[in-house]
Formats: sequence, structure tokens, C-alpha cells
Amino acid sequence: MPDKEISNSMILSDQPTKDELDRLHESLHEFNRSQTDGNYDLPGVEINMIARDQNGTVVGGVSASTVLKVMHLEVLWVAKEYRKFGLASKLVLGAERIGAGYGCLTAQTMSFSFQAPGFYQKIGYEVLGVYTGYPFGITETILNKPLNREGRPADSNEGMLLEGHDGLISFTEEVTEEDLKSLHVGLHAHVVENIGDRYKGKAIRLVLRDRSGRMVGGLTGFTTINNLILESMWIEEEFRRAGLGTKLLAEAESIAIEDECTACQTMSLSFQAPDFFIRHGYKTFAVSEGYPDPFREFYFIKQLD
Repeated sequence: MPDKEISNSMILSDQPTKDELDRLHESLHEFNRSQTDGNYDLPGVEINMIARDQNGTVVGGVSASTVLKVMHLEVLWVAKEYRKFGLASKLVLGAERIGAGYGCLTAQTMSFSFQAPGFYQKIGYEVLGVYTGYPFGITETILNKPLNREGRPADSNEGMLLEGHDGLISFTEEVTEEDLKSLHVGLHAHVVENIGDRYKGKAIRLVLRDRSGRMVGGLTGFTTINNLILESMWIEEEFRRAGLGTKLLAEAESIAIEDECTACQTMSLSFQAPDFFIRHGYKTFAVSEGYPDPFREFYFIKQLD
């Protein structure tokens, strides 16, 4: 069947089932593993560390995931009254030592301009690029740092005494779901304090089904700060290069424009689809070489009409 007929025969839906979304993520994960000889999952651990005051209250913490030997710092938060005392540095450096001990080559993170891009540079992170697609003067910096493969020293979790605060600040890797919730609540409050409700947006979940109702592809993303953030896209192998990715992407961009988005951000590992995004008008604003050879990660921006 010609590519145009294949594309036209598919039914596009923005109401995927949970099973379809699960299959989308599982299929993409299997593809990533197949393209990296199974190394995509390495080391495959979550890294969490929190700081508590003398009463056991969470006053800061860091959370990271690990993929393809890169540690991705996803959450860093310190309570306002405990900032400027070095807690953030101790948390990040502690996470780095854990990551290095598991075999991570680099640490990588993204930081809004109202967060801490300068802080990361002070502790050795290099700026890979800056995303300028947000309104209101907001930018997002991509940063990367090589990790010391010697691992962490035995005293890496030693407590701290802070001037003007009673008791010892303790650090631990024994983190509960409630502890992680506290980190997310604290980080969310910081975002709201800086940009109000501009972060609010909508989830975008799209699937393509053939005439029998079988899912053959899908896309996930969300809108925030007048931007579309593309998270994942996958097409069944037998239907690739038939315009289905274009169909999904066009629909996601259309939804985003209706939601008053002015730009789109996404990223793609070198074995995924960087050329696809370039063909569809996306521009590279950063490249990470922090992964094992020959893999790289491309960060893209596209202005939406």
C-alpha cells in the first residue's frame, strides 16, 4: 500500500487507553535497548538523597534517574531558610558520587533561569545550550558534567552544622515516598513563586490505530509556559517511513497552538529520530556527548506558527 494510503487509513485518537499508553512506552523502551545492545538500562537505578533538620523534617533533597550510563538530575530543592549554606552542593555532589559508583560517566540536568543554572556552573557543570522558546524572558539551560569514577568517600553523608540554625543537618539515602513528595511539593512551590500559574498546561496523548483498532503508533507530551514539550513518539516498525510520525507530530503541534503555545522543545538520542525532527523544522540548540560512544543526545527547538 502506498505511504499516503497507509497514512490516510489510520485513525488518529486523543483518547488512548491505559494499555495503549503502556504499550507505547514499553515498545519505545525495547527499541532503545535494541539500539544499545541492552546498555540503555545501565545502571538503571534511582538516586535519591535528602537532608533533614534536627526534628527529622525534610529541608532539602535531590532525585536522579540513570539511563545509558548518564545520571539525570531531575529534582533539586532546598527550603528557603536553608539556602546559601552549601546544602545544595552537598546534595548534588553526593548524588554524583553515588552515580559514579554505579558506573555513570556524566551527570546531566536542565535548569530554568529562575532556578539555579549559575549554581551548577560553580560546581563544575558545563553549559551545553540554552533554550529560548519560553516567553516572559524565561530560559532553560542544559548542563553536563563528567563524573569522577573513583566513587564516593566514606564520609560523603556526614552531617552539617549551619550558622543560625540549631542542631545537625543530616543526610541520608534512605528515602521514603513521603520524602520524595516533600521534594516535589517544595520544588512546585518555588516554581509558582517565580512564574505563578503560567506552568499550567495540558497533557497530550495521541495514538494511531489501523482499521482493526490495533494501535500502530503514538505520541506523548504536554504544554507548559506556552510551550509544547514532546516526551515520546513511537511507530510500529512495519509502518515507519509512511508519514505516520509526521501525522502525529502535526496533530500535537496543532493542539499546542490552540493552547497558545509559541514554541516546541524535544530531545532525541542519535539512534532515535534526530533527522526526522530536523526535516520538520526543528533546530538544534544543544548536543550532549556525555553518553558512551557513539551515542549523543540532541536538543531541539521549533517556533510554532
